[in-house]
Amino acid sequence: GKGKIPGLTPAQLDWSATDIAYYLETGFTPDFDSAGGSMSSVVSNLANLAPEDRAAIAAYIKALPAVE
Repeated sequence: GKGKIPGLTPAQLDWSATDIAYYLETGFTPDFDSAGGSMSSVVSNLANLAPEDRAAIAAYIKALPAVE
């Protein structure tokens, strides 16, 4: 089926920072979907980062200003 790419701002993505960090490590979303296409390569590389680095990326994403 067609993939979907969620928006990254808080108004568009209601994931916690923990959810985001887990997705960046595993490619699995909180609703049990998975990364596909080009994003699977991104996740494969981000999974090699230290957990602290993935947590920092997640914190940055959570800090983005809301865009409707």
